[in-house]
Amino acid sequence: MFFNGPAHVRTDATLFPASTGVPVKQDLPVLPQDLARALFITGRAPYDQTKHGRSSAYEWCHRVAVLPAYLNWSDDPIRRITRTDLARELDPSEKGMLSYTLGQAMCQIFAERQLSVRFFMHVARYASAYNLTFAPGRSRADFFGERTVGGYVVAEAKGRSGPLTKKLREAMEEQKRTVKTIKGEVPKIAYASAVHFSSPPHSPMRLTAIDPDTADPRAVDLPVDPDLHVLAYYTPFLDAFAHQEPLILGDYVVAGFAALGVTLGVLAPVLQRVERAARRNEVAGLRDDILGLLARHRPRQERTLYIDGTLFAADWTVPEDRRRPGRRDSEVLPDFLHEAFRSMNEEDDWRVVSVEEGDLDWRDLSPARGYMPGILPQGDLLDG
Repeated sequence: MFFNGPAHVRTDATLFPASTGVPVKQDLPVLPQDLARALFITGRAPYDQTKHGRSSAYEWCHRVAVLPAYLNWSDDPIRRITRTDLARELDPSEKGMLSYTLGQAMCQIFAERQLSVRFFMHVARYASAYNLTFAPGRSRADFFGERTVGGYVVAEAKGRSGPLTKKLREAMEEQKRTVKTIKGEVPKIAYASAVHFSSPPHSPMRLTAIDPDTADPRAVDLPVDPDLHVLAYYTPFLDAFAHQEPLILGDYVVAGFAALGVTLGVLAPVLQRVERAARRNEVAGLRDDILGLLARHRPRQERTLYIDGTLFAADWTVPEDRRRPGRRDSEVLPDFLHEAFRSMNEEDDWRVVSVEEGDLDWRDLSPARGYMPGILPQGDLLDG
């Protein structure tokens, strides 16, 4: 069962530079929507929709669906994340896949919360989007992103269905950095993290993160273009809106997936600028434009709004009768999401407005209804 409010994941972090300020031991608060968003972001969804069709949408649906199926929010005095009975009945290979999936999600959450990383994504998704290849036998980290204070971070995610063994911990400590440079810069941090569970059946999920400082002699160079990086990061959101009717909720374009109990969204001007890059090839300056838009965005509801201008809400408190016959997904946005936006505005009426047919660039998006005046910039970034 999922309760309102966060669970706390015990986190051990070692070998990180003191300048990062990463605590050695900490209880990291995690909301259901944090996990849903992390799995959406870290997926390896195909970039070419004309080639793969709905595969990219099904891929993230599959990943997000494991959360209500296999996880519980315990009701101990300190709320923890545990596995359901169904998860404990999986065979070993299925348990391993579940733990690795959770490892990817927690790797992203750790990067964003503890290392101030934005635009965190899978190296393979960026590489496939722009036809990058690596020499045979060259391993490389799973993920990369940029720190808000400057510089890049690379990360490798691991997962274990049982305890973290001494052998694995030693291997993580001795692991060599597999990415030598990103855009010609040596990554500031290159860490490995592992999700693991203790032996008792209802033991909580834990996370261990280690930052080795030695580079592998075979480490690869990752030629990242900052504008293409940002475009690839937001592309899965375009794909989600292509497969689900979008709505306007305040300053956000949102889509509800009632069968999954998930609502996702993007700040409207951010989405419009990304659409221009994707559909008109107006990629130059995308990163700076997006950062400029986000600098004007100060979300008040930190439970649902994130620093990259995205919105996620997960409603898994009552899993029964998730989808009633004849109801469309986007007609069933969670009540608490409406309440969050209503509380940010002086108006009593906070309606969800349907987006008209056609490309987003040509849709007549409603003007921002202003939970914070001046959040949307004026000028050509909002022009169709």
